[in-house]
Amino acid sequence: MSDLHRLAGEETPVNETGPSQPEATDTPPKRNDRSAAPGEVRPLEADDIAAVAALFQKSFRDPAAPAPASLGGYLHELFLEHPWRDPELPSRVHVAAGGTIDGFIGVLPARMQFRGRTIRAAVAGSLMVHDPGRDPLAGARLLRAFFNGPQDLSFSETANPLSQGMWERLGGFAAPGYSMEWVRLLRPFGAGLSAVARTAPLAKVMRPLAAGLDRLAAPLAARALGRNEDRAGAACGFDAGEDELLQAVPELAEAFPLRPTWDAAALRWVLAHARAKEQHGPAVRRIVRGRGGRLLGCYIYFGRPRDIAWVLQILARPGAAGPVIDDLFAHAAQQGSVAVRGRAQPDLLDALLRRKCLMLHRASTVVHARDPDLLQAVRSGEALLNGLAGESWTRLIGGSFA
Repeated sequence: MSDLHRLAGEETPVNETGPSQPEATDTPPKRNDRSAAPGEVRPLEADDIAAVAALFQKSFRDPAAPAPASLGGYLHELFLEHPWRDPELPSRVHVAAGGTIDGFIGVLPARMQFRGRTIRAAVAGSLMVHDPGRDPLAGARLLRAFFNGPQDLSFSETANPLSQGMWERLGGFAAPGYSMEWVRLLRPFGAGLSAVARTAPLAKVMRPLAAGLDRLAAPLAARALGRNEDRAGAACGFDAGEDELLQAVPELAEAFPLRPTWDAAALRWVLAHARAKEQHGPAVRRIVRGRGGRLLGCYIYFGRPRDIAWVLQILARPGAAGPVIDDLFAHAAQQGSVAVRGRAQPDLLDALLRRKCLMLHRASTVVHARDPDLLQAVRSGEALLNGLAGESWTRLIGGSFA
């Protein structure tokens, strides 16, 4: 694995969409209330949650440990209590012989609009199959059942290569402008050490040395990495409360022709889920304003001192991405972060490149739609799909379950 991928956290994937492959000796979780024909795909029911939690634990967390009760409770809340829950857009399970659940695809309903037209959308994540070797078509059955739903637009922002291939074979495509991740180094030696410490925790004892080297190398790093470009008093960021974000996020999203249409209750629910990413640190939520108090943008990130901060969302008015990103980098540096990383959006790419961000690829944003106008909106960067619009806000990505 490359150092760039370590900096982006590739060594600890938490929600990579795609079939997992535990050892063939494993047995899939059982559902006790009924049996089913092998290969059946049906909607998720409340009684399935324990089996799905066990499958998730084996696929994405610790296969040697039982699924904690908190994980099952969260899966129930996320997939069965969503404020936009739609019985025609359910999450689905794959049932093997004897009624055992050996596959799952999580579906989050979404309400969007495109140039004044209401769009029914669905976000797919956590696609997992217990053992594809036993039934190689299980993942494809789950994905095909999802595509056959009534939604106008289907997408996921966490597709690994295997899952991406299935989307493409079934008529979907990957959107490169939404699939890149960026990394901005703030303290290069500290960032490198933080990346190493993810797989070798004992390396943390070297933090004082890394901090000293970063202090000595600060002038060189400033020349190599550049400094904030647009902070000459024109923009000011401040910590934002939830009510402020409830106003700012929909207003800033209006810059995208294809975007979610959150009502206050749904957005509050999403923001509540996005408060905790224990693997990345405490949440920071800020709004950036320009002269006269004009709203320029907002962002949400998670970070702790001497570690790499993880950005959930950056939203900026057209032409204002620079000062919003500068405020993010300055705040993260002030809080002691050694680097900042996040998911790219087409409208942010120029500002990120100008600030010497490193670009890499971890997972793809994949899209499926029958309407060519919706596909063109994604291809041209006119859609808001990642972050709060996608699935990264859930605690399945970056959360911890005791």
